[in-house]
Amino acid sequence: MVKQFFSVILLCLVLSSCGTSENGESIPAIDVEAGKSYFFLKEGKYREYDVYEIRYLAVGISDTLTYQLREEVGESFVRNGSTSNVIYRYSRPDENQEWSLDSTWSARVERDRAISMENNIPIVKMVFPALQERTWDGNLFNTRLEDEFKVITFDPDQSVENQTSFSVPVAGSAASFTEVLVIEHHNFEDLIDKDVRMEVYKDSVGLVYKEYETLKYCTSASVCDYDPTMPGEFVVSGRYYREILTSHGSLNDDDD
Repeated sequence: MVKQFFSVILLCLVLSSCGTSENGESIPAIDVEAGKSYFFLKEGKYREYDVYEIRYLAVGISDTLTYQLREEVGESFVRNGSTSNVIYRYSRPDENQEWSLDSTWSARVERDRAISMENNIPIVKMVFPALQERTWDGNLFNTRLEDEFKVITFDPDQSVENQTSFSVPVAGSAASFTEVLVIEHHNFEDLIDKDVRMEVYKDSVGLVYKEYETLKYCTSASVCDYDPTMPGEFVVSGRYYREILTSHGSLNDDDD
Protein backbone atom coordinates (compact mmCIF):
# COMPACT_ATOMS: atom_id res chain seq x y z
CA MET A 1 0.00 0.00 0.00
CA VAL A 2 2.81 2.40 0.90
CA LYS A 3 4.58 1.59 -2.37
CA GLN A 4 1.43 2.29 -4.39
CA PHE A 5 0.92 5.57 -2.50
CA PHE A 6 4.36 6.83 -3.47
CA SER A 7 3.80 5.69 -7.07
CA VAL A 8 0.68 7.87 -7.20
CA ILE A 9 2.60 10.81 -5.76
CA LEU A 10 5.34 10.33 -8.38
CA LEU A 11 2.80 10.27 -11.20
CA CYS A 12 1.14 13.43 -9.90
CA LEU A 13 4.52 15.18 -9.83
CA VAL A 14 5.23 14.01 -13.38
CA LEU A 15 1.89 15.26 -14.65
CA SER A 16 2.49 18.67 -13.12
CA SER A 17 6.18 18.92 -14.01
CA CYS A 18 6.27 22.17 -15.89
CA GLY A 19 7.86 25.41 -14.87
CA THR A 20 10.76 27.65 -15.79
CA SER A 21 14.45 27.03 -16.23
CA GLU A 22 17.21 29.06 -14.60
CA ASN A 23 17.22 31.50 -17.52
CA GLY A 24 13.48 32.02 -17.24
CA GLU A 25 12.46 29.90 -20.24
CA SER A 26 9.38 27.74 -19.82
CA ILE A 27 9.90 23.99 -19.44
CA PRO A 28 7.24 21.89 -21.20
CA ALA A 29 5.34 19.28 -19.21
CA ILE A 30 6.43 15.68 -19.64
CA ASP A 31 4.41 13.77 -22.23
CA VAL A 32 2.37 11.24 -20.23
CA GLU A 33 2.18 9.05 -23.37
CA ALA A 34 5.96 8.81 -23.71
CA GLY A 35 7.01 5.23 -24.34
CA LYS A 36 3.69 3.76 -25.41
CA SER A 37 4.72 3.50 -29.07
CA TYR A 38 7.63 1.26 -28.01
CA PHE A 39 5.23 -1.35 -26.65
CA PHE A 40 3.90 -1.81 -30.16
CA LEU A 41 0.49 -3.46 -30.37
CA LYS A 42 -1.08 -3.19 -33.81
CA GLU A 43 -3.22 -6.00 -35.14
CA GLY A 44 -1.65 -7.71 -38.14
CA LYS A 45 1.95 -6.92 -37.26
CA TYR A 46 4.61 -9.61 -36.78
CA ARG A 47 8.14 -9.89 -35.39
CA GLU A 48 10.66 -12.70 -35.91
CA TYR A 49 13.63 -13.55 -33.71
CA ASP A 50 16.67 -15.78 -33.60
CA VAL A 51 16.77 -17.53 -30.23
CA TYR A 52 19.79 -18.95 -28.42
CA GLU A 53 19.17 -20.84 -25.20
CA ILE A 54 21.21 -22.89 -22.72
CA ARG A 55 19.44 -24.98 -20.10
CA TYR A 56 21.69 -25.99 -17.22
CA LEU A 57 20.58 -29.32 -15.76
CA ALA A 58 23.45 -30.14 -13.38
CA VAL A 59 27.14 -29.42 -12.98
CA GLY A 60 28.70 -30.07 -16.39
CA ILE A 61 25.36 -31.02 -17.96
CA SER A 62 23.43 -28.63 -20.20
CA ASP A 63 21.33 -28.45 -23.35
CA THR A 64 22.00 -25.79 -25.98
CA LEU A 65 19.12 -24.85 -28.28
CA THR A 66 18.93 -22.59 -31.32
CA TYR A 67 15.64 -21.88 -33.04
CA GLN A 68 13.44 -19.12 -34.41
CA LEU A 69 10.45 -17.43 -32.85
CA ARG A 70 7.65 -15.48 -34.50
CA GLU A 71 5.06 -13.28 -32.79
CA GLU A 72 1.89 -12.11 -34.52
CA VAL A 73 -0.35 -9.45 -33.00
CA GLY A 74 -3.84 -10.83 -33.32
CA GLU A 75 -7.39 -9.65 -32.73
CA SER A 76 -8.37 -7.47 -29.79
CA PHE A 77 -10.79 -8.46 -27.04
CA VAL A 78 -12.23 -6.79 -23.95
CA ARG A 79 -12.00 -8.31 -20.49
CA ASN A 80 -12.81 -6.57 -17.21
CA GLY A 81 -13.07 -3.28 -19.06
CA SER A 82 -9.58 -3.48 -20.59
CA THR A 83 -8.77 -4.08 -24.26
CA SER A 84 -6.04 -6.63 -25.00
CA ASN A 85 -4.58 -8.16 -28.14
CA VAL A 86 -3.94 -11.85 -28.63
CA ILE A 87 -0.26 -12.62 -29.31
CA TYR A 88 0.26 -15.78 -31.36
CA ARG A 89 3.73 -17.26 -30.84
CA TYR A 90 5.21 -19.67 -33.37
CA SER A 91 8.53 -21.49 -33.41
CA ARG A 92 10.64 -23.52 -35.83
CA PRO A 93 14.13 -25.04 -35.80
CA ASP A 94 15.35 -22.91 -38.73
CA GLU A 95 14.19 -21.07 -41.85
CA ASN A 96 13.88 -24.36 -43.77
CA GLN A 97 11.04 -25.59 -41.57
CA GLU A 98 7.39 -24.57 -41.26
CA TRP A 99 6.20 -22.45 -38.35
CA SER A 100 4.37 -24.33 -35.59
CA LEU A 101 2.13 -22.68 -32.99
CA ASP A 102 4.02 -22.68 -29.70
CA SER A 103 1.78 -20.70 -27.33
CA THR A 104 -0.77 -17.93 -27.14
CA TRP A 105 -0.18 -14.87 -24.95
CA SER A 106 -1.92 -11.53 -24.74
CA ALA A 107 -0.85 -7.95 -24.06
CA ARG A 108 -2.47 -4.63 -23.30
CA VAL A 109 -1.81 -1.01 -22.46
CA GLU A 110 -3.89 -0.14 -19.43
CA ARG A 111 -3.80 3.54 -18.46
CA ASP A 112 -0.19 4.12 -17.38
CA ARG A 113 1.04 0.51 -17.71
CA ALA A 114 1.85 -2.05 -20.41
CA ILE A 115 1.01 -5.56 -19.28
CA SER A 116 1.99 -8.82 -20.96
CA MET A 117 0.14 -12.00 -20.02
CA GLU A 118 2.85 -14.65 -20.39
CA ASN A 119 1.77 -18.23 -19.74
CA ASN A 120 -1.18 -16.83 -17.75
CA ILE A 121 1.13 -14.68 -15.58
CA PRO A 122 0.66 -10.89 -15.86
CA ILE A 123 3.94 -8.96 -16.06
CA VAL A 124 4.07 -5.14 -15.95
CA LYS A 125 6.54 -4.60 -18.80
CA MET A 126 6.47 -0.80 -18.88
CA VAL A 127 5.06 2.20 -17.06
CA PHE A 128 4.24 5.55 -18.64
CA PRO A 129 5.57 8.09 -19.01
CA ALA A 130 8.80 6.15 -19.46
CA LEU A 131 11.40 8.18 -17.61
CA GLN A 132 15.06 7.24 -17.34
CA GLU A 133 15.81 5.70 -13.92
CA ARG A 134 12.10 5.14 -13.20
CA THR A 135 11.39 1.88 -11.37
CA TRP A 136 8.33 -0.28 -10.73
CA ASP A 137 7.34 -3.78 -9.59
CA GLY A 138 7.05 -6.05 -12.62
CA ASN A 139 5.15 -8.58 -10.49
CA LEU A 140 2.58 -6.10 -9.21
CA PHE A 141 -0.36 -8.15 -10.52
CA ASN A 142 0.82 -11.68 -9.76
CA THR A 143 1.76 -13.66 -6.66
CA ARG A 144 5.52 -13.72 -7.26
CA LEU A 145 7.98 -11.81 -5.12
CA GLU A 146 8.52 -8.15 -5.91
CA ASP A 147 10.79 -7.69 -8.93
CA GLU A 148 12.08 -4.18 -9.55
CA PHE A 149 12.18 -3.16 -13.21
CA LYS A 150 14.10 -0.04 -14.21
CA VAL A 151 14.37 2.18 -17.31
CA ILE A 152 18.08 2.30 -18.20
CA THR A 153 17.96 4.17 -21.51
CA PHE A 154 15.20 6.31 -22.97
CA ASP A 155 15.46 9.61 -24.84
CA PRO A 156 12.49 10.10 -27.18
CA ASP A 157 13.37 13.75 -27.93
CA GLN A 158 16.84 13.08 -29.27
CA SER A 159 17.88 14.46 -32.64
CA VAL A 160 18.32 12.16 -35.63
CA GLU A 161 22.06 12.88 -35.57
CA ASN A 162 22.37 11.84 -31.92
CA GLN A 163 19.99 8.92 -31.48
CA THR A 164 20.52 6.56 -28.60
CA SER A 165 21.57 3.20 -30.05
CA PHE A 166 21.87 -0.33 -28.73
CA SER A 167 24.38 -2.71 -30.29
CA VAL A 168 23.70 -6.41 -29.87
CA PRO A 169 26.36 -7.68 -27.44
CA VAL A 170 27.13 -10.83 -29.40
CA ALA A 171 30.49 -11.52 -30.99
CA GLY A 172 30.39 -11.28 -34.75
CA SER A 173 26.96 -9.62 -34.89
CA ALA A 174 26.53 -6.23 -36.53
CA ALA A 175 22.92 -5.74 -35.46
CA SER A 176 22.14 -2.47 -33.73
CA PHE A 177 18.99 -0.50 -33.02
CA THR A 178 18.33 3.22 -32.61
CA GLU A 179 15.48 5.01 -30.82
CA VAL A 180 15.49 2.42 -28.08
CA LEU A 181 13.97 1.94 -24.66
CA VAL A 182 16.18 -0.30 -22.52
CA ILE A 183 14.57 -1.89 -19.46
CA GLU A 184 16.49 -3.75 -16.79
CA HIS A 185 14.42 -6.46 -15.13
CA HIS A 186 17.09 -7.48 -12.67
CA ASN A 187 20.83 -7.10 -12.20
CA PHE A 188 22.10 -9.18 -9.31
CA GLU A 189 24.92 -11.63 -8.72
CA ASP A 190 26.50 -13.06 -5.58
CA LEU A 191 28.35 -16.25 -4.66
CA ILE A 192 25.19 -18.33 -4.98
CA ASP A 193 22.97 -16.82 -7.68
CA LYS A 194 23.04 -14.74 -10.82
CA ASP A 195 19.92 -12.97 -12.08
CA VAL A 196 20.56 -10.54 -14.92
CA ARG A 197 17.66 -9.75 -17.24
CA MET A 198 17.03 -6.99 -19.75
CA GLU A 199 14.78 -6.14 -22.68
CA VAL A 200 15.21 -3.58 -25.46
CA TYR A 201 12.32 -2.00 -27.36
CA LYS A 202 12.30 0.11 -30.52
CA ASP A 203 9.84 2.85 -31.36
CA SER A 204 6.94 1.59 -33.51
CA VAL A 205 8.43 -1.92 -33.65
CA GLY A 206 8.31 -3.41 -30.16
CA LEU A 207 10.75 -5.84 -28.58
CA VAL A 208 14.02 -6.11 -30.52
CA TYR A 209 16.30 -7.78 -27.98
CA LYS A 210 15.92 -9.87 -24.84
CA GLU A 211 18.60 -11.43 -22.67
CA TYR A 212 17.94 -13.39 -19.48
CA GLU A 213 20.56 -15.16 -17.38
CA THR A 214 19.27 -16.85 -14.22
CA LEU A 215 21.78 -19.23 -12.69
CA LYS A 216 22.50 -21.05 -9.45
CA TYR A 217 26.15 -21.70 -8.67
CA CYS A 218 27.59 -24.79 -7.04
CA THR A 219 28.89 -24.09 -3.52
CA SER A 220 29.38 -27.66 -2.31
CA ALA A 221 32.61 -29.62 -2.65
CA SER A 222 30.57 -32.83 -2.62
CA VAL A 223 28.83 -31.78 -5.85
CA CYS A 224 31.62 -30.06 -7.76
CA ASP A 225 35.29 -29.12 -7.49
CA TYR A 226 34.25 -26.08 -5.51
CA ASP A 227 36.99 -23.56 -4.87
CA PRO A 228 35.96 -20.70 -2.56
CA THR A 229 38.55 -18.49 -4.22
CA MET A 230 36.78 -18.90 -7.58
CA PRO A 231 33.05 -18.47 -6.88
CA GLY A 232 30.66 -18.89 -9.80
CA GLU A 233 32.93 -21.30 -11.66
CA PHE A 234 30.35 -24.12 -11.72
CA VAL A 235 26.68 -23.72 -12.64
CA VAL A 236 24.41 -26.26 -11.00
CA SER A 237 21.12 -25.15 -12.60
CA GLY A 238 19.50 -22.30 -14.46
CA ARG A 239 18.99 -20.85 -17.91
CA TYR A 240 20.53 -18.46 -20.40
CA TYR A 241 18.10 -17.08 -23.00
CA ARG A 242 18.60 -14.57 -25.81
CA GLU A 243 16.30 -13.23 -28.56
CA ILE A 244 17.44 -10.97 -31.41
CA LEU A 245 14.97 -9.41 -33.85
CA THR A 246 15.65 -10.49 -37.43
CA SER A 247 12.59 -9.14 -39.26
CA HIS A 248 9.26 -7.44 -38.70
CA GLY A 249 6.38 -6.17 -40.78
CA SER A 250 2.73 -6.62 -41.60
CA LEU A 251 0.78 -9.76 -42.43
CA ASN A 252 -0.99 -7.61 -44.99
CA ASP A 253 1.59 -6.35 -47.46
CA ASP A 254 -0.58 -3.31 -48.20
CA ASP A 255 -0.54 -2.27 -44.54
CA ASP A 256 2.10 0.32 -43.71
